[in-house]
Formats: sequence, C-alpha cells, structure tokens
Amino acid sequence: MSGHTARILAIDTGGTMTDTILIDTSGDFVVGKAQTTPDHLARGIMDSLRDAARQWGMTLEEAAAGLELVVYTGTVMLNRIVSRTGEQAIGVITSAGFEDTLRFGRARQSWQHLSLPERLHAVSHFHPEPLVPRENVLGVRERVLSTGHVMIPLYEADARQAAETLIDRGMRTIIIAYLNAFVNPEHELRTAEIVCQVARERGVEVNVLLSHQVHPIVGEAGRLNAVVIQAYAAEPSRSQLKELQQEFRAAGSRASVRLLTNYGTTVSTDYERLIHTVNSGPTGGVIGTRFLGQHYDLRYLIATDVGGTSFDVGTVINGDVVLRDQGLIDRFFVNIPMVAVDSIGAGTGSYVRVDPVTERVRIGPDSAGYRVGVCWPEGGVDTVTVNDANLILGYLNPDYFLGGQVRLDRERALRLFEEQVARKLGVDVYEAAWGVHNLTNLTLKLHLQQVMLGMGFGPEVFHVACFGGGGPVHAIGYTDGLPLAGVMIPAWAPGFSAFGAACGDYGVRQEMSVDIYVPPPPGVTPTGIALDILRGVYDNLPPETRRQVDEAVETHRITREQAMANVLAGVAVQQLQAAWQTLRGQIEAEARREGLEISRLRFVPSVRVRYAGMLDDLEVQGDTTAVTGESLRQLMERFEENFDKVYARGARSTEFGYQITRVVLTGYYDSIKPHMAEAQTLEELPSEAAIKGRRRIYWQGEWHEATVYEMDALRPGNLLAGPCLVESPATTVLVPPAYQLYLDRRRVFWAIRPWEDARVYVGR
Repeated sequence: MSGHTARILAIDTGGTMTDTILIDTSGDFVVGKAQTTPDHLARGIMDSLRDAARQWGMTLEEAAAGLELVVYTGTVMLNRIVSRTGEQAIGVITSAGFEDTLRFGRARQSWQHLSLPERLHAVSHFHPEPLVPRENVLGVRERVLSTGHVMIPLYEADARQAAETLIDRGMRTIIIAYLNAFVNPEHELRTAEIVCQVARERGVEVNVLLSHQVHPIVGEAGRLNAVVIQAYAAEPSRSQLKELQQEFRAAGSRASVRLLTNYGTTVSTDYERLIHTVNSGPTGGVIGTRFLGQHYDLRYLIATDVGGTSFDVGTVINGDVVLRDQGLIDRFFVNIPMVAVDSIGAGTGSYVRVDPVTERVRIGPDSAGYRVGVCWPEGGVDTVTVNDANLILGYLNPDYFLGGQVRLDRERALRLFEEQVARKLGVDVYEAAWGVHNLTNLTLKLHLQQVMLGMGFGPEVFHVACFGGGGPVHAIGYTDGLPLAGVMIPAWAPGFSAFGAACGDYGVRQEMSVDIYVPPPPGVTPTGIALDILRGVYDNLPPETRRQVDEAVETHRITREQAMANVLAGVAVQQLQAAWQTLRGQIEAEARREGLEISRLRFVPSVRVRYAGMLDDLEVQGDTTAVTGESLRQLMERFEENFDKVYARGARSTEFGYQITRVVLTGYYDSIKPHMAEAQTLEELPSEAAIKGRRRIYWQGEWHEATVYEMDALRPGNLLAGPCLVESPATTVLVPPAYQLYLDRRRVFWAIRPWEDARVYVGR
C-alpha cells in the first residue's frame, strides 16, 4: 500500500519525451517519463503516468483515482501544423481583393529563424505553404472602414455563390474573415447566416468560424492566420484532448483535463479560442520558474530548457512573466499573446556533422528527437548526436537511461563518432566528443547572453533556472563564466515544464483592438504636428461632443485647444471603461460555462499604449477597471516609465498625446497549486547509500574519477564536490572539477562556482 495520495497531475508532451509530474497531498512529487507517441497522444501520456506511479508503488488506476487537477501542455496542435496533418476541408471567405493574404503573408515569414548567412541571401528565403489552398479562398465584394463605417455594402449574391462553391467542393469548415470586422462585424454575421442557409439546403453540417469572434484584433494577416490555425489545428485537436479526458475517466479519475495557454493560465478543453493554447509547450517552464522565484523571493529570473530538440529561454522581470503580443507558429505570424520564449535548434538530440568544405563542426538544427542518437540502435539513427558525445565522455550511464528502460550502446557510439567526426577532424575521438560538448555549451551560452542583453539587463541581476532532460548535463557548462546571481537546477528538472503547467491559475485573457486617444497631460501644450493630431481626433467626434468644446470655451474662459484636450480626456475615460466592461462580460460568461463562481474571479486590466503617431506600442498594467481621470493619468505615467526602460527618456513624445491600441483584461480564478515541502533538518554529508560508485569522465582534455550519486538518495543540505555525477532515471547533473553542488530544503540544487563561497548557500 502506497503512502501517497496523488492530487495533481501535470503533463508536458514534447517532441521527444512525454513528461508527467505527479504531486501528492503533502507536496511530494515524482517525475514520470516516456517516449512521445505522436500517432496516439494518450498512450505516451499514460505510459509516463504509469512510470511516475510505479515509483510510488502505485498502479496507474490508483494514481488516477485521487486526482483533483490534470493540466496538459504540449505540441499536439503544433505538430499538426508542422506535419501538415490538420483539417483539410477548410474554405475561406474574405474581402474581394484580399484573397492572396494567406499566400503572401508577411515578408518576415520568409527569413525568420534563419541563420545570419541565410538571411543575407534571398535565394534561401521562402514563404511557408498556406494551410488553406488558394483555390479555396474566395472573395466577396464588401468594405468596412477602420472606423467601422460601411463603405461598400455586402454583396449577398457574392456571399451565397462563395458558400455554394465551397460547400459543393466538400469544405466542412468555413472561415469568414473580412477587413476591419473586429470594429464592425455586421458583414461577417450576415455572411454566416447565408452560409448556414446554404448548408441546410444542401443537407450538410458546416462549422463556421468568424474572425471577429475568434480573434478581434487589428492586423489582417495575423488575424486571418489565427482563425485558420484555429480551424486547421486547434479544432481537430479538441477531439483528441477529449479522448484523453475519456482515458482518464476509464482509469478512474474524476478530474477534468485543463490546457495551459500561451500566456500561462489554464482553460478547459471546451474553451472557444483554443488557438490560445497552440504554442503552450515552452510556456510551462517559464511559469514554473516564476513559481520558484516566488518561494525564494527572487524577482529577476531566466528559464532555460534544454530538451532533445531545442533550447528555450524565457524571462521573468520584476516577478512578471514577459509576454509578446505576436509571435510565429511554424513561420506563420499571429497577433496573439504568448510568453516570450526564444528558441534555437540545439538540444541533446541535435545531429553533429563536419562540414566537408570548411571542416568545421555543425550542431543541429535538426535532431534525432526521441530516438536519442546512434547509441540507441533501436532508434534507427545513423548520424551521431550530442547525446552520443555525452555518453562517450562518461556523463551518461548507458544502463540507466530512462531508469534502464532504454539501453545505450557506448561502443557503437564510439565507433560511429570516430568515423563521422574524429577522423575527419584528425583528432582523438574523446577530444572530438569533448569539442562537441563544449561547442554545444558555447552555443547555448551565446543564446542565453543575447536574451539577457536584449532585455536591457546584465547577467548579474538574474538567477538562471536550468531544466529539461538535458539541462542538468549542460547547466554548468552554458552558465560558466557568466557573472550570474545564481544557477538553480530543480531535482525534478526533467518534468519541470510539466510542473510549471500545474503552477498556472485558471484564467482567461480577453482583448480587443481599440483606437482611444488620450490627450497630453495638463501643462503640456501641443504644437505643430502634435496640435494637428489633437485637432484631427476632435474633428472625428460626434457633433454633440464637439458642442461640449464650444461650451467649455465660453464657460471656463480657456483656449479651444485646452477645451479639446479636456473633452477628449473625458471621452477616453468612457471608451476605456466601456471596453473593459465588455471584456469583463466575456470572461464572466466563460467562467459560468466552466461552473466557476463569478465572485471569486480576480481581474487584472492592462492596455497597449503608444505615443500618437508611433508604430510600436507597450503593454501597461492597470490597477482597476473603474476608470477615472486620475487613474487614466496614472496609467499613462506608467507607460512613460516603461517607455524610458525600453527606449530612452530623451525619446519621449508626451506632447503628441497617447493612443491606446488594445484593451486587455485577464480574469484569474485561484486554483490548486503544487506545495513545495521544506525539509526541517539538513545533512551536509551525503550518506553511503547515496553513493552508487565511481566513473571516469573526460573534462577539458583530462580524465577524472567522478563520484556517482543517486539523486533520490541525497538529502537536503548535502554538499557535493566535483567532479561528480548525480543520476536519476530521467536526467544526470554533471558537476565538473572545481565546482560544488548544494541541495537545499526544497530539493533545488545550486551550482557553486569556483569563485563562490559555499557558505553563502549552505543552510538554505
């Protein structure tokens, strides 16, 4: 009989491995790992859960029975896009003249994620193949202006003909995406009625998606891409995720499966805008890093995830996860919010090749993924990988990979590494493997530096969390030489992204594009172009509002410009209040659908703002949705503070006034979260039972005798001197000579660098 009662299960399905973390009522947890099964999502997840349950002496059914929360994050939707195996029967109805928007996309799509040499040569640029063929994108004559005014009425005959053509071709999902529909959706709504009428006449069922409902945000290409991805990948995956729910029901669990969003909250599988979960794979690790930071009172952190395929880096600034308002999903630009994660194609499964012309070693970007490398003959891999180098150097235990479920062949790795790398370079095979390991670390370190410096901060302010299956092996290598505040390696690093998924609140982020002008604050007089902007906004006001300006000039004896500014400030307050109220209603409706108590919702408002006339905006968080003149002024002051950090104080353009381009409201509902247990006693010396033996490892041109420890047998307070290895079934922590490793009360390892005093860490 197990002494554990499983309470939370978090799942991270990666391209290589499926990680699960099972957390019990006392806060103890165990990490399960299994190979990802792209052909059958649930099988890999259940195998991973079974592995986790086994470590507690439980069956899968016993672990599932007590679950209160199941959170999923992974690449199931992204894989559909990458492999082009999503919904095929999709048709698009759009504004006449804009039928090629999907095909043309944006110029950046043709070179984004290419290396610098490839970016410099146009011959290497290419646009991704559209998810909907051009022949299934039909135009309808209509036009709505950006103000919402109808310039050209909807040609209903065109709409009917487009609907008939697409339905007769077998299209069973129809997307309707007109220009500026997010401002005035009447043409999309009427076209939807026509499509449904045609479907009834044909006796078929058609799923209709309207762009203003799926993604009411300015930016036609991004909005169209978002709704297409919703139809192509998200909707088909919904049924797959519901099958996963049924698997848990069959195993005896009553918990509902929730999905991690791109911005770090969790939603149900019935959530309408499932596009918000498509790219959630890298999100969990960043959310988990923030959770760690909260327990250690750390405000500036870097999340680094070394997987089999990629190296993902995210940031936490002043306790908040950094978001982007647009991103790429397989080279398709979408203007949906995402946790800012910068990735490169360098992981432990990355292929290693010697360029025949330059005789230089190239690592990645392609990867063996779950097939590990040539050291696993069953994987069918012929090209050596970083994993093979790590095995040759003695860092990996060939009999303990995935706890012994996968046996690695070191002799095969040595032979093929000699043939493919060492002989071509004219060096010893061990020196070649060391060079590959070192080059991998350097590649990861350069990427880490770029992210930190790009945020405008030096390394000294950041604590770096290192996780992923390959993170502990390379952590000390890719942080070496950087003056970081600290290097953290959670004992559950292989399942840390899954752990992070369990740290997110229930929450829905709703947003809408707006055009709200906020005049300059009192005391700032607009002149020249700034005055022209003020007058231009005033001229577009309704006549009754403009009359208020005339009355103010006569009553208060102020200049006309001052009266304009006062009236426009009042209009901005009303518009912002109305926008937030609209979003609040949408969030409350979603909460009701999930059966949540409205009174327990916690709302966090924010806006995206820029100086009037600028192109780029910044997100600013507000304190309340009850807008007043004073709270609006404080919001604009906060924008200027953020502006100074990103650009420079000298670039301020306060006299132009401000333009609110997007209104955002996130509703949070506090949910069950992991509890990080703290040990009450500390033991500095590891027990004899924790020592598995000794193994020779190669480091910087020399062989060293390294002590090998079993991770689960180590106790909080243990201080380990390098060279040593700390093994668990799912990962290995490499501690080179001159380094030390400390395990704290919360089972987080701290890398102690040669120049640091261990006493700083001991006692944590």
